[in-house]
Amino acid sequence: MKRVLLSLALLSGSCFASDYQPAVGATGAKIFSDACAACHGADGEGKFGVFLGLAGSTLKTAEMKKIIQQGGTIMPAFKNIQGPALDVLVAHVRSFGVVIAKGKK
Repeated sequence: MKRVLLSLALLSGSCFASDYQPAVGATGAKIFSDACAACHGADGEGKFGVFLGLAGSTLKTAEMKKIIQQGGTIMPAFKNIQGPALDVLVAHVRSFGVVIAKGKK
């Protein structure tokens, strides 16, 4: 029953765009903490298991930016994350794979 409720909660959030607006000059870590960590976990390992994990992502930068801005299967769109904020967020997500590969996790 828990899994059904969790699935419904995740799917219901995917139908809408997020109105999250990062502060000017926000770091990638801050944007990730505010907008992404609730589902993807604080370290990008996936809060609900590897399904939502980002560490070691093989997405190209352009693909990752497109998913952030347009949303994905169960991920809402974050259209307000643009320009430098989008760049620092993607760089932060990329850093997860480096930390894990170096055994610092």
